[in-house]
Amino acid sequence: MKRKSLILLLTGVMACSSWSLAQQKRGLLLKDATIVDGDAFMKPRKGSLLIKDGVIAGVFIGNDQLPKEVDSVVDCKGKYITPGLIDGHVHLATGDLSDRKKAMDGIEKVLANMLRHGITTVRDMAGDAVTLAAYKRASEWQQIPAPAIFYAAQFAGPSYFEMVKRPGDINGNALLGATPWYCSITDTTNIELAIAAAKGAGVSGIKVYADLSAAQILAITKAAHAQGIQVWSHAAVFPAKPSAVAKAGVNSMSHSNDLIFEQLAGDTIEIGNAWEQVYKGLKADWAKQDKLLLEMKANGTFLDATVFHAENNKMVNAVLITARAHQLGVKIVAGTDWIYPEENAPVPLLDELLVLAKKCGMSNSEVLQSVTLNNARVTGLQDRGAVKKGLRADLLLIDGDPLKDLSFLFSPSLVMKAGKIYKY
Repeated sequence: MKRKSLILLLTGVMACSSWSLAQQKRGLLLKDATIVDGDAFMKPRKGSLLIKDGVIAGVFIGNDQLPKEVDSVVDCKGKYITPGLIDGHVHLATGDLSDRKKAMDGIEKVLANMLRHGITTVRDMAGDAVTLAAYKRASEWQQIPAPAIFYAAQFAGPSYFEMVKRPGDINGNALLGATPWYCSITDTTNIELAIAAAKGAGVSGIKVYADLSAAQILAITKAAHAQGIQVWSHAAVFPAKPSAVAKAGVNSMSHSNDLIFEQLAGDTIEIGNAWEQVYKGLKADWAKQDKLLLEMKANGTFLDATVFHAENNKMVNAVLITARAHQLGVKIVAGTDWIYPEENAPVPLLDELLVLAKKCGMSNSEVLQSVTLNNARVTGLQDRGAVKKGLRADLLLIDGDPLKDLSFLFSPSLVMKAGKIYKY
């Protein structure tokens, strides 16, 4: 898309060309596929799907009678249908945005490559909300090839924002920490008002990031949930320990490796000393880790493991803790927190899934759930992540069984997002 056209599209009416066959009166039939659901307890089954008005209007299994009149039929014999994939941890708008044309060109290429590889939704874990809101709307209106975008406001203490200020920030140094989406929290902050402002900026969640106390995390979580907003936290918020984050009842905790900081002495932790202990070879104390993980399980807190990120940074505890979390029944979500290529190139979400499968004791069906149903739920979405009647038609048509080889997920012949078809 040309740069100057994006703003015009955001205020206009969706072009007729963006409507697909699936949105015509009688619908589109995806016929005779093997359906592999996002729910790991659902066994694969042979069947057909009727897609109408952007949703799954019917699921027909076995001898169920198929609709006699439809607008179009796609023969899916020998192929597999799965839910669209969701990356639960991306950052689309945290880079240098001072050159808007260059930045937007890069973002659009990344989004297009995500969709090409089967990613139909992303959870953005904090960035420039002005940019993210524009692309969220363009994606919703099917004006550009892009996943659906849900994004967070970053809440942190003032010392964090002072530390990360740098020349070239799109909002200027004076505003970093002073916007609804980059919000500095102090003991005198009106938390309810700060969350309402973030909600007004279009966020779906609050990212609890750094330099916050246990009491502040609890207050943010309670206020956000009261306003219908998710809370997505780092596992260690410094000086708050992971147990304080888990007890607050946040929706997800990011970075399995950081759960190791729970083992450090004292009620609070200091970031320099914490990482020094890791570099010295701090090993998991499973009595302490199990207590923390069971607290997360009891509160329904998802673990945003980011194990591929950890493996690339030699954080050896990440896969061990993720494997133990899975054994104890903590729900895992698949997110990369990694750089995505701008061109048609492999995406890091496959790498994340392969680490979960090969090193964390998860079956391919459980991994598929982590990247579909679990990611939908942690984002606060009930309308996607599975193949069921009434859910949004975010679907992949792939050539091989993903329960045997996860890589099939990332080379779909057809991607459907809200009923619109993209063929590759």
